[in-house]
Amino acid sequence: MSLKTDGTVKKITETDLQVGLICADRDGNRVRIDSFDLDCDGEKLTYHFLNDELRVQEGVQQRSVEKFLAEGWYVASAGKSL
Repeated sequence: MSLKTDGTVKKITETDLQVGLICADRDGNRVRIDSFDLDCDGEKLTYHFLNDELRVQEGVQQRSVEKFLAEGWYVASAGKSL
């Protein structure tokens, strides 16, 4: 059995955001970031919720980057899983 160490999972920041990134909330809900769009209203982020097999579970969701980050998503360090 492996033990988690500090730094394995961290709260996501704007610098972590990239297309294809999979992140999770405290309840274990996972999302995959699909795109970023810059428009006159600010930066928008689109994503899909994923099921346990990492397949798309729901339709496209869209939020501003600020609102997405405020929801408290977490990301695993490179080579680690959530």
